[in-house]
Amino acid sequence: MKRALVTGANKGIGFEIARNLGKRGYDILVGARDEARGQAAVEKLAAEGISATFIKIDLNDLDSLHTAAKTIDSLDLLVNNAGIPDSVKPGRAALDLTKHTFDYTTEDLRTTMETNFLGTHELIKNLLSSLTDNAKIVNITVPISPTDFWHPLAYITSKAALNVMTLTYAYEFEKMGSHRQIFGIMPGAVATDLNGMEAGAHGGFVKSSEAAGQMSADIILSDKNQNGQIIQYDGKIVSDYEIQLRG
Repeated sequence: MKRALVTGANKGIGFEIARNLGKRGYDILVGARDEARGQAAVEKLAAEGISATFIKIDLNDLDSLHTAAKTIDSLDLLVNNAGIPDSVKPGRAALDLTKHTFDYTTEDLRTTMETNFLGTHELIKNLLSSLTDNAKIVNITVPISPTDFWHPLAYITSKAALNVMTLTYAYEFEKMGSHRQIFGIMPGAVATDLNGMEAGAHGGFVKSSEAAGQMSADIILSDKNQNGQIIQYDGKIVSDYEIQLRG
């Protein structure tokens, strides 16, 4: 049985990705900060006949990442889903799309970057020796170009860094002749407790976590070589952010 670690798998997109992978035969490691919530997710998966185990993953606690890596001897799939959109602010949504760019503090940027980029990098780095020869690393990401509706500075800055890491690791895998792959998936607008949106909102543009999880799992398990690609929910591939510079 192949093994997959999904971070932030206790709820939302992460849980649904884990659920879909489990239904397709993967042994699931449910990565979560909170043990009670992680164990609850394990029980839900087990009730559906899915093999699942809780593993503590806290991207802000590097020791927890080191400990987790030591307990994993073999891994076929790592899905880096866990992350935060901003530092916590009382009375404000986790992802506050009305927050003005100039209202972001250095602490907001530092906290978000340390979680989404540095924590994820540390986890990948510590699991490299456990990855099987054909293993896949999948980074759940977001569009990084600001628009009138979408410009959460801390979030897109941290994900831009994550995307660069994805492309750079992919380059190294290819250069060394490895069969391993690393790529990013942008699930699009999804109803989660981070944004407070409802599935079907904005004329159906906002999808449910169930739909996003299934779509992500389909991309993850594709037979295509997706190394170095950033793949949008509709299948569009953003493989080079500077292609216009090459004529």
